[in-house]
Amino acid sequence: MQPHKLTGSETAAHINQQAFLLEQGLAKGAFSIADVGDIIPGSVMVHDMQVLQVSYMNKMGCEQLNHSLEQINEMGEAYFDTFMHPEETSRIIPAIANYFQSEGNSRPYSFFQQVRTGSKMAFDWYYTTCKFLSDDAGNASAKLMLISNQVSGMGLMVSKVTKLLGEQAYVTKHYKKFALLTRREKEIISLLAEGKTTNDIAALLYISHHTVSTHRKNIYSKLELATFSQLLQFAAAFDLVK
Repeated sequence: MQPHKLTGSETAAHINQQAFLLEQGLAKGAFSIADVGDIIPGSVMVHDMQVLQVSYMNKMGCEQLNHSLEQINEMGEAYFDTFMHPEETSRIIPAIANYFQSEGNSRPYSFFQQVRTGSKMAFDWYYTTCKFLSDDAGNASAKLMLISNQVSGMGLMVSKVTKLLGEQAYVTKHYKKFALLTRREKEIISLLAEGKTTNDIAALLYISHHTVSTHRKNIYSKLELATFSQLLQFAAAFDLVK
């Protein structure tokens, strides 16, 4: 039997899942970015948006850009002029800023971009997935992890990272449902997992009993859950239990 060849949309969905799983593992302390960065067949970078510095770049990233981490940071804003297409810089940077401020910043954000790579510094197409890493409180920090892969090599990345994170089968299976949840719905799932009643949640969030009940119905419908134990399993898998 021939293996199923992933379509472009399927590959993108897998990479988004994997960015989430990597961030989840980092947040739990299961591994460090340095532990897994060189295993992933793509460029992995972590940007500290507060100080506008790159705090980590894996070996492949250094090779593709033909610069060391120190050289990248010495460039300052010239980094964007050196490696990125000028028309895309004006599009991507505001888009990432909007992503950070949006309710959806708990899930990955992806885009295609042209990047100058190799010794000839020629433009090539890359698919980049970014994810703000969580702080100790579980909120999005100012550290942005980016995984970039040359479009022609995306299938290899899916294969390698899926193997690396193979034990996360439940998260992989249910990730699309998780991505549909709003910030408020995630908040309510966390409170339900803590044992809070509908009345408790209404009082804590300053919303009506009816609104909480509507959210609960929507959550069970979106996640296709039938029991509270299933909700607890989902909450635990996606770090929604505080």
